[in-house]
Amino acid sequence: MHCLLATRGQKIASLISIICLGLSLTSGCATIIRGPTQAVAISSEPNGADILVDGSLVGMTPSNIDLARGRDHLITFEKDGYHTRNIPIIKSIGRAVFGNLLYGGFLGWGVDATSGAQYNLNPETLVVQLIPLYEEESSEEDQNESTTFITRLNELDQMRESNRISEEEYSRMRLSVLEQYYPESSQ
Repeated sequence: MHCLLATRGQKIASLISIICLGLSLTSGCATIIRGPTQAVAISSEPNGADILVDGSLVGMTPSNIDLARGRDHLITFEKDGYHTRNIPIIKSIGRAVFGNLLYGGFLGWGVDATSGAQYNLNPETLVVQLIPLYEEESSEEDQNESTTFITRLNELDQMRESNRISEEEYSRMRLSVLEQYYPESSQ
């Protein structure tokens, strides 16, 4: 009888081990805890501006918008009688990556990297003061610069994903673009 119980206990322990192994192979820590999207609170003064994310209309201010963590975004505010404003939302590596490497290994990190869950988007809250058309404080050149900035970051992402540049080159080039367009965001 004692041998029969030991065999059942071993089978249950083996089954639990297999289930745990399967779960660890199919998920990363940040993917489970945070997911591949991040809610960003977006508002404007005055309210009621159209919100475009990467050129697509997604709502009006104020709003919470879920954005993919794995890429940079360009948020555009449009309202009749006001200058259009473009504001970048930038991805950065989250602290969960280091914990995942310690506990989940490269497999868990790989899942998080693929899903984009390893990134945080900044800023997390975006409040924009819209400028009436009769005020000359905003220029079209500034808006084009924001669009170019996001385009360059996305091009770097594509170059890394297609293995045209190494991870080291990607990091160096991304930092250079951040320093060129938004020196305050790279600190």
